[in-house]
Amino acid sequence: MSLYDLLGISETGSLLEIKQAYKQLARKYHPDVSPPVLVEEHTQRFIQVQEAYETLSDPRRRALYDHHVASGLHLAFAARRNGRFDEEMEDRGEWKDRWQSQLSELKRRSVQKENADGMSWGARMRRERNGV
Repeated sequence: MSLYDLLGISETGSLLEIKQAYKQLARKYHPDVSPPVLVEEHTQRFIQVQEAYETLSDPRRRALYDHHVASGLHLAFAARRNGRFDEEMEDRGEWKDRWQSQLSELKRRSVQKENADGMSWGARMRRERNGV
C-alpha cells in the first residue's frame, strides 16, 4: 500500500488534497476519539496517516518517495525514525556547514562590535552591571 493509497488520494494530488485527506483521516483515527475497543488499531493507523502526510506534504521528501516508488522500491518511510530515507534526504554535512557558518558569523560580529576600549559587548555589559 502506497502513502497515496493510505491517504486515499491520487499520485497527482495537490498539497490541498493531501492536507484535506490528512485532516479527515486524523479526525477519524485520532486515539482520543476512538472507541475503547479500537484505540490500539486506530493509534497505529493514525501514526501511519501522520507519517504519510509528513512525507507527501514536503516537496523534497515527496519527490524522493515518488522516485523510489517509480523504481520499484517500497521503503518503509517513517517520519519519526532516522533511517535510510532521512540519510538520503539530508545533504551530507549540511547541518555541520550551517553550524560552522553561524559560528563564523557570530565571531565576526563580536570582533566588529568592539569599541575603542577593545572590549566586547559582553565585557561592556559586565562593566555596566558592576557600575565600573
